[in-house]
Amino acid sequence: MDVGMAYDVVTMGETMIRLSPPTHQRIEQAEYLYLRIGGAESNVAVDLARLGLRTAWVSKLVDNPLGRRIVYEIRGHGVDTSHVIWTREGRVGTYFIEFGRTPRPISVIYDRVDSAITSLSPEEIDWQILSQTKLVHLTGITVALSESCAEVVDLFIDRARAGNVEVSFDVNYRGKLWSPASAAERLKPLCAKTDILFLSSQDAETLFDCQGEMDELVDSLSAMFPSQTIVVTRGDGGSICVHEGDVHRQSPFPAVEVDRVGAGDAFASGFLFGYLGGREWSSCLEYGNALAAIKYSIPGDLAITTREELENLLSRKTHHGIDR
Repeated sequence: MDVGMAYDVVTMGETMIRLSPPTHQRIEQAEYLYLRIGGAESNVAVDLARLGLRTAWVSKLVDNPLGRRIVYEIRGHGVDTSHVIWTREGRVGTYFIEFGRTPRPISVIYDRVDSAITSLSPEEIDWQILSQTKLVHLTGITVALSESCAEVVDLFIDRARAGNVEVSFDVNYRGKLWSPASAAERLKPLCAKTDILFLSSQDAETLFDCQGEMDELVDSLSAMFPSQTIVVTRGDGGSICVHEGDVHRQSPFPAVEVDRVGAGDAFASGFLFGYLGGREWSSCLEYGNALAAIKYSIPGDLAITTREELENLLSRKTHHGIDR
């Protein structure tokens, strides 16, 4: 980490109000809903801030109680929210989650059309923030929200690279936002310009037609994105990192699922925490797997933990054979 920088990581994207019924109820029968917040990029900013890194989150929100609720909570975890752009136009996006039990799967309903961030333009961004950070973290979700959002993401990557700022990018495909063909067309050029590329094996298959077992899938991705450090997650199959042809693997940590939403963001956060701390690639994967497991045990989108708890979990695996 560079002590001369204001931030270790800057993220940019939409955060929404999250509403969910209690105890696996359906919305149709619920008498009340839990209100939380959630957004892939702010999840990463919060997760890393709780581990002791200096983070900032850029977004655009309506200046109303819902927008302020989002910012107050993110700021409360130690993230710099001073670069949020406030507006009186548009709306704050929301999403609803029904947590199912087998055979009923989890169900997500988005209500985010015309949210404030869809009007975000390059002219509204304080681009000086890129001279103050070591790494920028972005996701494919933002690209899907609007043409102007896609333009901002593209500029974030280009300006970061021009300023020797590293870029990590999580594909984070959302089928309710766009088709696989549209996503692949827009995201493939962006993926090719990043330094660290995160994606699930399912996204690799759905968007980039990478088929077969994990090794074959990773070989296909490496041929497609030869200059990137590629990090692939596969649920119970663990995670793989490919860097300059070297392949590193780690098995997942055992976890009892309370709430899986945000676990992918927690994985990316743990990996980036290890990376920015100068850890080897296999260790970065372990950090990612461990933080994702902790997140599984916590309601809400955020990995509400500490560096001490994360290190203790890693130490238990090393010394007591957890998941071996």
